[in-house]
Order: sequence, then structure tokens, then C-alpha cells
Amino acid sequence: MLKKISKLVLVAFLALGISNLGNMKVDASTSKVMWGKTELKQGQIGKVTILANTNLVKVGSNGSLNKVRTLKKGDEYRVYTYKGTNGGLYGVGASSYVQKGSQVKYETPSKSKLALLNKEVIGGLKPKTGMKLVYSPSFTENTQNEFTVSDSYNSEYDITEAFLMKKGDSLNSFTYIERKNRLAFGVSHTDWVILDLALPLIEGKQTKEYYLTEDNDEAFYNVNVESTTSTVKVKAGTFQNVVVVRINNGDTYYIAPGIGIIKLVDKKGVVKAELLSFK
Repeated sequence: MLKKISKLVLVAFLALGISNLGNMKVDASTSKVMWGKTELKQGQIGKVTILANTNLVKVGSNGSLNKVRTLKKGDEYRVYTYKGTNGGLYGVGASSYVQKGSQVKYETPSKSKLALLNKEVIGGLKPKTGMKLVYSPSFTENTQNEFTVSDSYNSEYDITEAFLMKKGDSLNSFTYIERKNRLAFGVSHTDWVILDLALPLIEGKQTKEYYLTEDNDEAFYNVNVESTTSTVKVKAGTFQNVVVVRINNGDTYYIAPGIGIIKLVDKKGVVKAELLSFK
């Protein structure tokens, strides 16, 4: 499963001192891009989350607002248009609106979410700083281990790292390296890599998996991106918009945005890593 890391990423590692399928359910056929409780769709400019019961309204011929029904706290609605009248109106379809105010929260989709509409992942796969991730098994060990995530940014290489520090053993840890055209995951304090992929990742197409030859030249295999929008259930829970990549040696990686690898299964179906819990 481990291989020597490619020259490009090895420079960053060294320069920075990088300090059976049970329980898994995969829906790889889904074409939905989930954004919270709602599906992100073409033409959508944002969404509103209802913070307190508020009215769904239509605009009358004289400009007045006429109540259609009450929207409940916690509900989310897609927004397709915005009007500046009546203090601001978010158009949620069918000529209906939610009035701007303290009772609603408006958000716009990130570039990564918009890219997913074309089943394309441009980044954002590494875990977020401050998270605690528990794996069992845990990549190189067939045991349960807890990792705390920290991160840093190196402007010289335009690289962002996420360090998975093993509880009680900071020397036996892992590192994600993400840049605009590359995602790598390897063993910290070494030049060994577990995964090294070219970005973007596009569902149904191939991407490059990098490795070093015996002459220390960078080479690559073409590998299949099976999905970028899967819903996957592991021991830690159910994750949406999961990337599924099957690499050249037959290993299959399941990578969730903002979490990282949630499961790794080898070509024989043996689970090499599974996320048990996170917070």
C-alpha cells in the first residue's frame, strides 16, 4: 500500500519536516450534490435556512406581500433569485419568496460545491483543523488510533498541509498535502506516500496517480474516478459527496470533503482503514 512519494511532494515533506466490507454502504450511482439538507441544482444562487418560523410569501399586484404558508425553523430552501424590494426577497421558486431578515440565514455555494454540479472535485478533501479522527484499522496498523488534526500553509510551494497527529505518539502520524492540482497523503516524517493524485477529480474519468521509478523519475498510472457524489455509510456515520477512487494496485479510497479518507479497502476486500468516529 505504501510507495515512495514523487519528487514534487517529497520536496514539501522534507522541507517542512512533516512534522471484509461490512458496515459500508455506497450509493455510487447518485447524481445528487447535497448541500446540507438540500440538493444543489443548476441555476441555484444560494439557500436560506429558517432560523425561526417565518412566512413564505407571494408579491401582490400592488407590491404587497401575501402569506402562502409558514416555514418551520430548521428547514432549508434553494434560492434562485433575489429582489431588492420589501427589504429584500429571496426567490425560492414558484413565484414565492422568503423575506430577508434575522429569521433567515442566506448562504451562497462554494466554488467546490459548484464544481460538483459538473461532478468535478477541485479540492477541499483534507480534514479540517481541530478535528479528532478515530480509525480502526488505521492505515498502517490493524488497531484503533485517535488522531488530532492541525494544519499549516507554505507560501513558497502554495501548499496546505493537514497533520494527523496520533494520540500519544506524534512520530507515528500522517500528513495530507493539498495544492490546486495535487492531493497527497503519506506517513509523516518519511518520504513514503499512501496516495498521490492529480486534481481535479471528475466522475467517470481518469486522473493520474503519481509514483517514483527505480531511477527516481516521476511517473504515473491512469486511475479511475468512480464517483464524486456518492453517499457512503461507514462506522462513523453517513457522508455525502464522497469521492471514490480505485487506484492501480486495486485499492479503493473513499474520501469525504472536509474529513479526508473515511475508508480504504484493498483489492481482496480487506479493510485497511475505516473512520470509527469524528468530532
